[in-house]
Amino acid sequence: MKNILHKLRRHFQKTTIKFIKISRPKIEKSAYERDAINICRKLIAKSDSLLLLTPISNKRYIKNDKLGIFIILEGRSVQVINHVYSYTVFLDDKSWDKVSQIFDYEVESRREEFEKEITSNIRHSLQSISKSIQWNSETNYTGMGWWFTQYSYYF
Repeated sequence: MKNILHKLRRHFQKTTIKFIKISRPKIEKSAYERDAINICRKLIAKSDSLLLLTPISNKRYIKNDKLGIFIILEGRSVQVINHVYSYTVFLDDKSWDKVSQIFDYEVESRREEFEKEITSNIRHSLQSISKSIQWNSETNYTGMGWWFTQYSYYF
């Protein structure tokens, strides 16, 4: 009985999958779309490419001076610009999500590297910085006047 029930469920599952494949025809990407996606992926992966993200307008920029290519990713379109040509290619939702995700992850990884570089260059603790700054009684403490001279022992 279990075997028959399993075969019946499996048959129903196969039929459903075939129906979904028939009802949703696969749309092939154009050669321009494939090329634009590949160009974006390659330039994003290059470390000498400059990646910029504008949070208000939601545009993404890729600039590679060495190759002389500038790319603008905006509103499900990829605009590839060179000094000689300019192509605008529109992407489907899935391709756009993939390209923007690759871009965002690369920007995030570069930000993390930048943050590690900043924090690794810390040479002094707050106490040593505080000790290195000398209070000079002859310095004009603008805005604090007599109060600073009276209560400077708190500092």
